[in-house]
Amino acid sequence: MTTFRTGWRIIAAHRLYMTFYVVWLCVMMVMMSFSVVSGSVRGDDETVFATAKASVAVVNRDGSDAGRALAESLRRYVAVSDTLVELDDQPMTLQNAVATDHVDLIAIVPKGYASDFDRACRQGSAMPKLDTVTSYSSSLSTMARMEIDAFLDNVRISAASAASGDGGDAADGDGGLVAVAAGQAVKDKRSAVESGSWDVRVVSEDAGDDAASEATGFAFTIKIICYAAFVAITVLVSVATASFSEANRRRRLAVCATPQFGIGLQQILVCVTFSAAVWALYMLVSVGLLAFCGADLGAIPLGGYAMAAISAFAVILVAACFGYLLSAAGLSEIAVNGAANVMGLIIMFTSGMAFSPSIMPRSLIVIGKLLPGWWYCVSVDNALGVGTAQHVDVMAWAQCAGLVMLFGAAFVCLGLALRRIRMSDKG
Repeated sequence: MTTFRTGWRIIAAHRLYMTFYVVWLCVMMVMMSFSVVSGSVRGDDETVFATAKASVAVVNRDGSDAGRALAESLRRYVAVSDTLVELDDQPMTLQNAVATDHVDLIAIVPKGYASDFDRACRQGSAMPKLDTVTSYSSSLSTMARMEIDAFLDNVRISAASAASGDGGDAADGDGGLVAVAAGQAVKDKRSAVESGSWDVRVVSEDAGDDAASEATGFAFTIKIICYAAFVAITVLVSVATASFSEANRRRRLAVCATPQFGIGLQQILVCVTFSAAVWALYMLVSVGLLAFCGADLGAIPLGGYAMAAISAFAVILVAACFGYLLSAAGLSEIAVNGAANVMGLIIMFTSGMAFSPSIMPRSLIVIGKLLPGWWYCVSVDNALGVGTAQHVDVMAWAQCAGLVMLFGAAFVCLGLALRRIRMSDKG
């Protein structure tokens, strides 16, 4: 196992690459995915509804008995669902209340309003307007205005019905009909509130939606972290395998007692174990981020975790194969770094990792399907039932994961061919 230990020492000697690619890029990807994960997990809070209450003051300037009864009924109607504020009928007091947002709306019952309202109901003419003063810095004033309009509509309907029933002769326009109708509107609202028909019920869908939020966050994390893993594995595997291809080291390996097959197998073992170590680290970070954001880890089935993890390991192995291809091509470390970063960025922006495929131009989708990143993202979607997949589909996941592995096989075959060509050219 000398070759195996040497390979690990070569990787460990490149501390700069380890720090930047394995650690720092992972931190950057976690920071990018944190907002998405926390948003998807806490999206359930949006189903919690809290009723907003407006502050309403009712000022009565109608001195008649019907006017006082109407104003009092309006106060009781408003108090059922809003906050009632008492104000003196003084211009300065009313202006200060609105200017300081002490109230959201002031409803003023003008002089003779009850009798005018009564007369309009009997004659079927236009209803008199109720004076209102609103606070322009609060949107609750609109809600309060709608409450008052609803009250007046209920009073008008009740009063008009009563007027048509008695032939329009009773209490000719004295406002008594309106006072009775206003009292009835208050009773109807209180009865509705007590019966629960005014309650706001948040209708949630099945428990699968809770799992979907966690699955969406987890899928995004392991997709976006794939960029860091791909670049890190590509660079470090390429550097490690290239070290064994140096002329002096290759001559020593050729005359050592260990069979060439065994040496090659140990080199493969170095690449696989290093890839597995990075994979384990990134999977731990992905699950840890989900837990840190307060997600219910049990909402995702173990099968979903397993299939997503296998997909991640597959694409990481493909990165190792791509690193071998770069080393077989004889590229320098600078060229390897450039190729790895360019390939990683192309995969990131054409596979659906950074953007939803629904907003990607057709040309990027076509390019993405020619690279392993697209099929990796689709396999994760099928494993978790999110994104491009409507539900968990094991067969579709297996097909996409298999396509990802085929990219790795193609990279290895191309690398072997390039290595053979270079060896034959050197004689």
